[in-house]
Amino acid sequence: MTKEHKILLLIAMTVMAFYLFIVGTPIMADDGFHYEGFTEKLAKGVVDFKSYYGFMGLSILAVPFFWLTGSHLSIIYTSMILVLLSLPLAYLIPSDMFKSKQAGVYGLIIFLLTPYPYTTLMRGFQEGALLFFILLIIYASINKKVWTPLAWAYGGIVKPFALTLFPLFIGNIKSKKNITFLIIGLSFGLLYLVISYSQVGHPINNAAINSYQGNFDPGNPPPLVESFTIGVKGPLRIVANLLLAYRKIMVSPFLILVGIWVLWKRKDFKYRNVFIYSIFLNFLLLSLMTFSFSKYLLPATTLISLAAIPFIMKHRWAMVMFLADSITVFLPIWNYFGHNYWANVGIYWIPFYLGISLFAYDRLFSKYRSDSYA
Repeated sequence: MTKEHKILLLIAMTVMAFYLFIVGTPIMADDGFHYEGFTEKLAKGVVDFKSYYGFMGLSILAVPFFWLTGSHLSIIYTSMILVLLSLPLAYLIPSDMFKSKQAGVYGLIIFLLTPYPYTTLMRGFQEGALLFFILLIIYASINKKVWTPLAWAYGGIVKPFALTLFPLFIGNIKSKKNITFLIIGLSFGLLYLVISYSQVGHPINNAAINSYQGNFDPGNPPPLVESFTIGVKGPLRIVANLLLAYRKIMVSPFLILVGIWVLWKRKDFKYRNVFIYSIFLNFLLLSLMTFSFSKYLLPATTLISLAAIPFIMKHRWAMVMFLADSITVFLPIWNYFGHNYWANVGIYWIPFYLGISLFAYDRLFSKYRSDSYA
């Protein structure tokens, strides 16, 4: 990373810290109460899957923050920290993947223009943490880190959709050290499931919407199999969750279409096959669920967005289209979530302004522009 880009990254992290910690107003809601409740019980030495539903990876990470502050918003502030830590990963992954410093800047821009994770964390949702682990798994995989299975396994207990990324690194599991880390990761996940099963009678205290009636009873969840079904609606929802902005999608539909086109056409892309396998697994998992949200596609949309970077680097018109199309992503999320946590729509769009500023800087002033990969 060049000195220039270190400064850009520091500016981005500072602006996002100001955006989240200072001008944003977190308000716990819905599932967040369960995640926070688990954190506070665990901080007192009590593991309680029976009283709280959901995947508790973020809740476990939030325990030290609760010990230090006693805040009843510990999971939210922990997610904010993970979002800030995601920014270096968003730069490093495309920079390493495409051997281009400019690609790293475009990775930052895409992260900033993916508002759902850093918006909904303000109500206690986990997508900010999930995106951090998705990026960590991708970074570790492309750099062949021996600890990749640990990040993968832990990401799976934040949200199980992270587990669909195992094709990225499974081919690197060759040495005894790699296998050891894989066994440790799997053992940790198994321990989590065993403890949950011992308390609630099911390995996962969670269920998809429409798999139960009435209020959800965390002490008596329905069998996990009832969260899944086979039908035509599942695949159709995937298309809708990728492209229809009113469903509060993750990223610009234009960028998704570009990324899919690149994965189809660019057979020389080093990571093409493992990206496609992981995306397929994410699609398959979601297509079988009784109910789906766009956020469940976060692993796939992240990979597709990364694949699109060479194209938008090469074609300025494509980058302009991506920026313009991102307006359709921000507006529904502001209308549904964002207005609860930021004073006005102008403030809410700070990451969007920052993304445009990074693009303008790269096109006008950067000394390190390189379109060689594209």
